[in-house]
Amino acid sequence: MKNILSTNGTPLTQSSTTTPGGYVPLGVSGKKFTVLSLLDNKVHHLSPSDLKEMELKSVCGALWCDENYSVYDAKKKTSAFNYRWLANDIMAECQALGPYSEQSERGTGVWQLDETRLIVNGSQLWTSDGTVLQHGVHDGRVYPAVGEVEFDMGTEPATDGEVRLVSKLFGSLNWVHPMAETILLAWVFVAVVGPALRRRPHVRVTGPRGCGKSTVLDVLKALLGVLYRGFTTPPTEAGLRQTLAERYCCCAIDEFEYDPTVSHHKAALVLARGAYSMGEEDEGIARGTVSGTPMKFRVTSPMLTAGIQPGQLEAADASRWVVLEAKELAGAATTPINPQALAEVRAIGPKLKRLAVSRWGVFQASLVVVQQRIIASGGDSRMADTVGTLLAAYWAMVSAIPATEADADVLVEMYGVKSQVDEHKVSDEEMCLEALTSKVVRFNVTVDDVLVTRQLSIGQAVEAVCKDPTNQPDIVMRLAQMGLRVACVKGSWLLYVANSPVHQELRKVFNGTKWAAGGWSLILRRLPGGEERTQRIGAGFRPSKVTVIPVPQHLLPPEGEDELPLAA
Repeated sequence: MKNILSTNGTPLTQSSTTTPGGYVPLGVSGKKFTVLSLLDNKVHHLSPSDLKEMELKSVCGALWCDENYSVYDAKKKTSAFNYRWLANDIMAECQALGPYSEQSERGTGVWQLDETRLIVNGSQLWTSDGTVLQHGVHDGRVYPAVGEVEFDMGTEPATDGEVRLVSKLFGSLNWVHPMAETILLAWVFVAVVGPALRRRPHVRVTGPRGCGKSTVLDVLKALLGVLYRGFTTPPTEAGLRQTLAERYCCCAIDEFEYDPTVSHHKAALVLARGAYSMGEEDEGIARGTVSGTPMKFRVTSPMLTAGIQPGQLEAADASRWVVLEAKELAGAATTPINPQALAEVRAIGPKLKRLAVSRWGVFQASLVVVQQRIIASGGDSRMADTVGTLLAAYWAMVSAIPATEADADVLVEMYGVKSQVDEHKVSDEEMCLEALTSKVVRFNVTVDDVLVTRQLSIGQAVEAVCKDPTNQPDIVMRLAQMGLRVACVKGSWLLYVANSPVHQELRKVFNGTKWAAGGWSLILRRLPGGEERTQRIGAGFRPSKVTVIPVPQHLLPPEGEDELPLAA
């Protein structure tokens, strides 16, 4: 609407013509005023020095500014753009809204609009039920126009034949896991709708040189297009963080030869841990800055790594990743995929992404059923989240109707959930106990009434005391110096571990582990039968708080041997 004002602020002329432009106030970001431009549908952060004539016209639109903020000068009989009035309106409206959080922005990608619908932000903003929206603020979230997703509401979903073609390409490698191609197809679904998921499983592809690991990445890149971001070797923490926080994309790292002593290798796993469970309502990850103002960012990127040596993950990380191992390709040169097939995959990519969005309801319904069947098969809630999400995603890619209990049972059995249960049950408690009992220390050992010096693990020392508690006083004394005691109480062998986090000998035992600074007592207490007591570690020691756990069964004397149930 044309709105020319006189010097006293009254409109002189009006027109029904609507000129593109204007702004939506969003709030204050530090000393800047944040607005959504209705000219380019992007978010702009305007400092006080930006609130000038040319800058405001570039953000809000030159014609819109002239029509809505022009002042008529009766003496000169001309009208001019009064940028001060517009600047004052922007400042006042943004200040009234209060602080603006960049975490409310939802850029390019597929997001969750509500419990049942997705919203796709690309060149067009549309929902999974077929509603086209204007870029802007919806349900408290800001959806600016910032990029392409390479498919829209009118894109035809991939056919069953095209889905089978993609699955066949993934299956062309010599996989150890019988459902490897299924998991990779499922991960494509996860990569497309990643921000909308409650959990985002990660995949590790490993195998010898020439087994086709890089081929998997080539297929994924061709399928996912702009939603794919690939790296060769792990980038630095800052580089990875800035790349993934800039806009949504899945993350694939080739040549990921994991080394826990390399900082950016560990940083990749830390970001993956956060991306696995980043919720829609979470503010994100915060990092300190030299200015004193924390920098917040969101990472919702499912990750895939490929490498010959995947390394050993901690229990907290291992339960978030699925490992797919490939064997050497017998008789194959380097890659099982030809350029023509790769071109076909590239053409299928937008249609496969459109299929994933259209099957969101199928995925949600199937996920509930699959998770229930995993837990019924002995899996825990983390396995249900990780494996269940992938199996439900695969089902959504190959079926237009949700999985039944019978379908879920078949998927769970094919995946081998029962055989995977023990692997997923590896816990921090078990790792802490293993770190303790495997530490090798010098002990004085009595052998045939002769005192000799031997290098023994703490587990071997405990085993020696359990086998002959009265004939190993030097081992008992050395264990006490280390904050440990082995005792037989009411017929059960127990291991006492000092709680004090400043116990120097125990800190040496756990040196190089994540319990080097303490915390072992709390973790060990979570083992079956673990509890806290007040006991003496040894003769001449004062009573202190200790963690008591049963001696592991493999360290006890074989049944039937004569035992001397005398406390050491």
